[in-house]
Amino acid sequence: MRNRVTAAAVTSAALFITLTGCGGDDEASSAPKVAPPPYTVITEKKSSAELLVEDATTESATAAIHDWIGKNSADRKSLGVQVVRTKDAGTVVCRAEWYADEATAKVQTGGRVTADEWPHTEVACPDPGGS
Repeated sequence: MRNRVTAAAVTSAALFITLTGCGGDDEASSAPKVAPPPYTVITEKKSSAELLVEDATTESATAAIHDWIGKNSADRKSLGVQVVRTKDAGTVVCRAEWYADEATAKVQTGGRVTADEWPHTEVACPDPGGS
């Protein structure tokens, strides 16, 4: 009996780590300490954008994301933005979701995004190294 419980616990833990780790570095993000790099807006819609940052790193992509959100969030309740290294890239360096308040985040994410302070930016970097 004890072996079955231990095996189930190990399996559950492994599954949890696999499911939560598959998206890259997921983190709540405050404004970065570095200046935003030069970036080009490849596509832009009312509440989302794709930014081109050549040779992007996690740090430069995050800085560009925060810069774009800062310039575009004034009258919005939520925004989505992602950074790529090339215009025809199939891989996203980092992506972010920004929510003006807890109520908006709760409705749009089903409670997945939570924070201690609002507005809030949730950043994930699935390809920080450039694979």
